[in-house]
Amino acid sequence: MKKPTFHLILILIFFISCFTGSAKIAAHVDKTYFLQGKVDEKTIVLKIKCFNESPVRYLNYFFIEEKTDNYLEGNPMGNTWNFTSTDNQKKEISLVIKEEKDGNWKGFWREGANKKINLILSPIVINLDSKYYSYSQNKELDLYDAYKISILNLEKTKTEKISKHFTLNWYLEKESNISLFRLESETKKIKPDSINTVLENIQLSLIHTYFQYNPNRENLTFQPQITLLNETLLSFKLISNTILKNQNPVKTQQAFVLNLQNGVPIALEDIIWFDEKNAKPDANAISETYEYRKKLFAPKVFAILNELYPEKMQSNNCDLNKVSTWAIPNFAITKQGILFSFNHSPTCDFIDWAIIPFEKLTPYLQKKYKLN
Repeated sequence: MKKPTFHLILILIFFISCFTGSAKIAAHVDKTYFLQGKVDEKTIVLKIKCFNESPVRYLNYFFIEEKTDNYLEGNPMGNTWNFTSTDNQKKEISLVIKEEKDGNWKGFWREGANKKINLILSPIVINLDSKYYSYSQNKELDLYDAYKISILNLEKTKTEKISKHFTLNWYLEKESNISLFRLESETKKIKPDSINTVLENIQLSLIHTYFQYNPNRENLTFQPQITLLNETLLSFKLISNTILKNQNPVKTQQAFVLNLQNGVPIALEDIIWFDEKNAKPDANAISETYEYRKKLFAPKVFAILNELYPEKMQSNNCDLNKVSTWAIPNFAITKQGILFSFNHSPTCDFIDWAIIPFEKLTPYLQKKYKLN
């Protein structure tokens, strides 16, 4: 197995984080229970975390019909655990359960003033033959998230011919409304199986993120946009729009540049190399690559962008007016040139203008990807 490249480590940072609703994340987990059962006709799946330092029990749950995470907190009362919804929940929920000798749990579920619904919970059982089980293994997901991934349905919704050699097949997960393409090649030279596996994993990661618990998030959408597709590489952006409670909407973009034959991320050094005296370091030589980025790459990119976009480069947004900022940018390949951008933060807004045309880079472009 190949080690992660410099680009993969520093640039492709996926925005998948697990929201647990408490500072408890730093505490030691004593035991975690993974359970499933029925609430009326709906299947419920639960994860209960118990911490040595606290008597409080923390519970995440979802329904197969509604996969977005929900959250309850509870306390043991003798042999019975009593869970209730927290202040930021839309519904008033109560769950009372007790572990039986056979490993199952019995109790009741109640929403607001509705009647109690008896339920029996048993350990989660995952279908190991599920189409997406390998994704869960590779991501080392726990049983709760692995179960959720295993029941996803990605439906082919559209076929779109975009060039002489390529057709896009679009796949949609209906509940999240997250759609992403797969490639179909019209030439035998290009075998898209590997890159399609990467694209499928990217879509599963987006869906995983969408369904995770975040009480402050009101909406999250993703819009994929191919910036370049040729016989050697695929470059595309994922533009996300997040609406949070009592905050301005947040727009971000994530860029991917992938080798078309194997789906492996392509590093900037494989696209452009400014050092005329020294050869490129090994892909895993992170320290050497970073030194090159600081001493040669960043000043060169800064100078070209300053020439092309003098007014915009005066901005302190994202610290664009500092040479050092340009050492580790995100990048995408477009028909016009290389687009540079940065991850969103409170001091860094969405950037979509920092394109260096290929003509400016011709002496430094690597021949492998035929960009000039």
